[in-house]
Amino acid sequence: MKTTMSNTLKQIILITVLSLISFQVASAADLVKYTVCDIEVLYLYEDATEIDWATIYYLNENYGCRVDLLKLIERTEFDIATTAIDKKQIFHHVASFPNSDSTSIKRLIKTLFKQRRPDVVIFDEESRNKLYQAFKDRIRSTKPSSRHIFNIMKIFSRYNDASKLDNFPLVILNSSELYNRYKDRIEYEVPFLFPLYNKIDKEYSHLTKFQLEKNYLLGNKSSDNFLSGISSFRLVSIVDSLLTDGPMKRTIIKQAKKFSSYLNASKISKGKRKVDFVVDGYRELLYLRQHKKAMAQYQGYEKYINSLFARGEQAALDLVGINWDGKIVLRDSPHGPKLKFQASISVDGPREVVINSFKFHPYYDTSAVILGDEPQKIMPHQSYMKEFLIDIDRSLLESQTTDSLQFSVEIDYGQIPLLFTSSLPIWEAPQLSIKLEPDFYFVKPFPKINVDKIVSNLNLKVIITKPYNYSGMAEINFQTPDGMFAGAYRKEIQLDKGSLTETIRIPFTISNLFELGTQFESVELLVDGQIVASDTGKIRIASCKISDTRTIGFLPDETGLLEDILTMTDAAYRPLTNRTLVKGDLQAYDVIIIGTNSFKNYPSFSHLKDRFEKYLRQGGSLVILPQSENWPNSAIPVSFAPTVEVVDKTQITNRIKEARVLTKPYSISDKNLLSSFYKKRVIEPAVISPAERVFVTNTGATLLSISRLGEGQIIFCGFPLLGMVAGLDIEAIHLFANILNY
Repeated sequence: MKTTMSNTLKQIILITVLSLISFQVASAADLVKYTVCDIEVLYLYEDATEIDWATIYYLNENYGCRVDLLKLIERTEFDIATTAIDKKQIFHHVASFPNSDSTSIKRLIKTLFKQRRPDVVIFDEESRNKLYQAFKDRIRSTKPSSRHIFNIMKIFSRYNDASKLDNFPLVILNSSELYNRYKDRIEYEVPFLFPLYNKIDKEYSHLTKFQLEKNYLLGNKSSDNFLSGISSFRLVSIVDSLLTDGPMKRTIIKQAKKFSSYLNASKISKGKRKVDFVVDGYRELLYLRQHKKAMAQYQGYEKYINSLFARGEQAALDLVGINWDGKIVLRDSPHGPKLKFQASISVDGPREVVINSFKFHPYYDTSAVILGDEPQKIMPHQSYMKEFLIDIDRSLLESQTTDSLQFSVEIDYGQIPLLFTSSLPIWEAPQLSIKLEPDFYFVKPFPKINVDKIVSNLNLKVIITKPYNYSGMAEINFQTPDGMFAGAYRKEIQLDKGSLTETIRIPFTISNLFELGTQFESVELLVDGQIVASDTGKIRIASCKISDTRTIGFLPDETGLLEDILTMTDAAYRPLTNRTLVKGDLQAYDVIIIGTNSFKNYPSFSHLKDRFEKYLRQGGSLVILPQSENWPNSAIPVSFAPTVEVVDKTQITNRIKEARVLTKPYSISDKNLLSSFYKKRVIEPAVISPAERVFVTNTGATLLSISRLGEGQIIFCGFPLLGMVAGLDIEAIHLFANILNY
């Protein structure tokens, strides 16, 4: 019984060892395949459950392509989070950006393609999402450029049901067969990208078709394969196209061909011979990397060689069996900061390696510091560990330079030198921002008193924006002008992962020491004692008295300024919903303000003419701020047609100088009101009838008018009033109050 148990245990150990060897060889073979394939594929998807994993793994496994999956999300801040399957050249990017305008899309594409452009782009099934559509349109319009050594060559769109596309160039794949072929890899690896990934229980049962939308390959019309006409390894052709004939060109091409030959030979070799071929290829790669400075004038070449080197080095290390781990630990001590470097090397390959030296490369010195100069031989299946302690001045660690403290170890495998590096970045500002919301504030005047007594209590809102995965302590420093005093607020705040913003309220008070005119306050965000973000706001004393008996309903404008301004008054106000406009009691509001272009957010707005007419005839006041030219004609019971003009103060005329809207409760000075129009500005007046027109332009368009209807009136203000108030223009603040008190 004992002998049987022993034999059984030996069999289990033997099977385990053979499985590990088989896995390592397969892994190394994959890495060699990825090294000699330059093709990159971008796969855009919207629904993770609909990703065509069969096609992705077909491209990655069969050809060695790098595949980048991309999902787009609309958020307030720009950010790209990336995860990857280790050593498998499959990457997943989640890109968040504010909106689908051309600037955001352009920035996203520039960031994604910072290293290089993909060769093939695959769009998942069509989507009506504006972000996706804008991104696709931009990609479709991105034509090959001679400034890039890699360009988009083909663009495909995926169709599960493509019966109507038989007359178009198609790539047709048997998804069922491909999924079964790569099922083990898919089920093991995909959860690293999608932790909530559910194993596919049912097999694919359909053919997947991809329509060829764009083909930038000259003379190549073939579409039976994603990669037809695209060379998998292009170093030789790149060098041939960039350099003129001469010794440098012939040398680099010779080394590139030898590198490719060695790695391709390793694919059909086994054992030590396979290892030697890859290591020989790695040696040629070392020579190739030495020439990258000579090619630095060619945009993208250095990044390409660095990427090729990283893949080749990983393949060589996997086969040689060297496992390297270098850790840099920073600790405080009574005598200053101490830097400790921990090196750990193990050898699992077929032969010994020799450690030649450890070096410290400080960014502030041109000379490397040799930490250990005695060669150390490590035999197969052995490990080596060593620690080095380094004294360093604290100021050098707190420098805001972009360089790093770097350590390296030089290792010989046979006659082939291998170099490993570890680095500790010097302090680098995280991607944080801080914003005063709003960045302007006006406070009402207070009675004159003879002592410095605080007479007003207010508060400001500060919003910190950060990357979703960022965490750490931050410090807030709020600075005020004379006569303004900050109350108690959180000066230190813990920023946690899982959120994009953090909001802090800062109470403040105003005393009679506060000077007239516009003053400035500022807020700073500090991390590790360093200022990483700041914002400045404006504040002034200004009267904007609105009758206590006034109840105001408003339709928020596009910028949110209207609500910000109303909060600084004593008015009772409430935002209105679409349901309130259609069914609510409008007579509950003395004034209804229609913010700039707010009608776009109210589906029923174009059908409210009768409701507004009844409201006005019963004494209501409707205030309309500047609107765009697509204003619905049937919304209000007067003729109202917005327009756009570019004017200065010489082209604006006051036709009713003693108009009530300009005199009560505040007297408005034409000169001061129009002072910001000293040069031409874009405005949005309107042609409105019937109306008592107060301010008009030279074309006859109205900038300020009153249209009376029954007991009520429509007041239109085509001045950029909200923006002027946000600039703390005293006349604009007074005009805002006059309009609401009319």
